[in-house]
Amino acid sequence: MYDILDMQPMDYDGVYDPSGFDPATLAEHGADQHFAVLDRELCIRARCSVWWRKTARVDRRPIGAIGHYFADGSESAALLLRHACREIGRRGAVLAVGPLDGSTWRRYRFITERGAARPFFLEPDNPDDFPMHFIASGFSSYAHYVSALNPDIATRQLELGDLRAKFADLGVTVEALDLDGTGDPLDGIYRVACEAFADALLFTPIGFDEFVRMYGAMIAGIDPRLVLIARHAGRIVGFVFCPPDLLGARDPAEIDTIVIKTVAVLPRTEYRGLGRLMIVEALTNAVDCGYRRAINALMHRTNRSCGISGECAQPMRAYQLFAREVTP
Repeated sequence: MYDILDMQPMDYDGVYDPSGFDPATLAEHGADQHFAVLDRELCIRARCSVWWRKTARVDRRPIGAIGHYFADGSESAALLLRHACREIGRRGAVLAVGPLDGSTWRRYRFITERGAARPFFLEPDNPDDFPMHFIASGFSSYAHYVSALNPDIATRQLELGDLRAKFADLGVTVEALDLDGTGDPLDGIYRVACEAFADALLFTPIGFDEFVRMYGAMIAGIDPRLVLIARHAGRIVGFVFCPPDLLGARDPAEIDTIVIKTVAVLPRTEYRGLGRLMIVEALTNAVDCGYRRAINALMHRTNRSCGISGECAQPMRAYQLFAREVTP
């Protein structure tokens, strides 16, 4: 027999969580409720958090996000997801979406086609049965994503045509990140990311301080040649973030792959093609740094980046986000 309880982050100190999830993360992510399915020995058999207050909107009404998900089997999963959907519907949401840790700035999506490739740095991972938990509870696919591998970045490059000349004439420069110079490039990166992704599926904004807490140290710790900034008239108008695949080898000296994690450009007609140029510059730098391969990470199948990736990389993994309608 199982019990399902509303939980607070501090409540997790008194139960056993086999997934090893950090309760501090629960508090940091500011979910509206936390649920756990417990057995008689106070062991968590399933758990999730839900958000409905600060989520994206569909038809001007908020969605409910289901994240921090774990379940050890179909029975506990069904009980948990039924309860979460009921609570989300009671709060006025029209759609339950998951897995989504409240915001697309955080972890979301399930791997649904794993393939043979090993996990890579910053990639979400999940047991293979988690997607079936959602499908069995009435969810269906809401969005598809893919990661692709370029196995030889020295020879498999994107065509640029006249893009270098175009942006040189426009006065746009592409340079390595410099955190020691004047101004705060993180502020410009944050501003570009917010504007570039404002129309992306399920996007919600976060404040600059939260952005710095989530990404500042990571960006600062990467070789600046792999974090490129595009400037126009002194302002940052685009960036590309390509960390090494830190999961690729036990010895950092043996890492041969970068992860093209984020490419963002201000949505202006004059900057069309700038993302392609920055990717080529980053790949050139990566070759100079001794890297051999690149993973184009976590692209929505309908995004322009997916089409660009297809010119020199092959799909290696697929992911899905799931959703179902909910009622009060």
